[in-house]
Amino acid sequence: MNICVVTGANSGMGMVTIQELLERGDRVIATVRSQKKATLLIQLLREHAVSDANLEVEIVQLDQLDSVRRFADVLFDRVGRIDRLILNAGIMVPPYHVTKDGFESQFQVNYLSHFYLIERLLPLIEQGHDPRVISISSLAGEGGMIRTDLELEAIAHVQKEQYNPMKSYRESKLLQMVHMRELAEQYGSRATFVSVHPGIVNTDLFYRGKYGKVLKTVLKPIAQVGYWTGKLYTPEYGAKTALYLATTDDLIDNGGYYADSAPRLSNPVVEDEGYRQQARALSKRWVGLV
Repeated sequence: MNICVVTGANSGMGMVTIQELLERGDRVIATVRSQKKATLLIQLLREHAVSDANLEVEIVQLDQLDSVRRFADVLFDRVGRIDRLILNAGIMVPPYHVTKDGFESQFQVNYLSHFYLIERLLPLIEQGHDPRVISISSLAGEGGMIRTDLELEAIAHVQKEQYNPMKSYRESKLLQMVHMRELAEQYGSRATFVSVHPGIVNTDLFYRGKYGKVLKTVLKPIAQVGYWTGKLYTPEYGAKTALYLATTDDLIDNGGYYADSAPRLSNPVVEDEGYRQQARALSKRWVGLV
């Protein structure tokens, strides 16, 4: 039985992922954003006839570093190792918002809080059975451009007047790739670190906000066309690559970037060793690890 931690597990690919892991007999510790979503998660699993006997659900707010810190503390109290850490939670192109920690919301939710969680949990990951950290990035990250500490500072604390939602999303996804590659360089003999493009997946990322439910209903026929043409994927398909990496006995490219269960060419910024080290050092300072 593997001990698996999955963030963002209450719907979409996260829901598919924990369902598959539970059906394999793994112990799963899943994070959601609220008690309401935790209750809904249990309900959905039961509707799919999936036992929740090996499931533990924790409320974690990724836009609050204190919440991530508490969750890490819970894990140190509860488990002696982590075999799989799957970083699925995220947000995409929201209105401009600065978290109480002082960071642009996509930067913190998609990258910095996950960065903090991984770095805190490294001692547990290193004790895992063939431990693997799988970060759900995006095709968007392939177009990311920041590669200096000054640019990193600017995107983390971007002002409202300069905020471009897609740019911030893109750079947060690139940073996930950069972090996985740097950890593979530093800890690759003890654990595997990979990032994933799951495809363009029809998940609730597209339907958040005031008119989310209405938009989801209106766009349902268009989504069906997307499935038929292969331009849009279901959450089941989107979760396949992460599940492959979590369960395969095949040799995995440590520090690599995957799509469709195979290695994919990453952003050239990922190859910049100096920037990788700068980004990790600055991020550790931001989350209070130095």
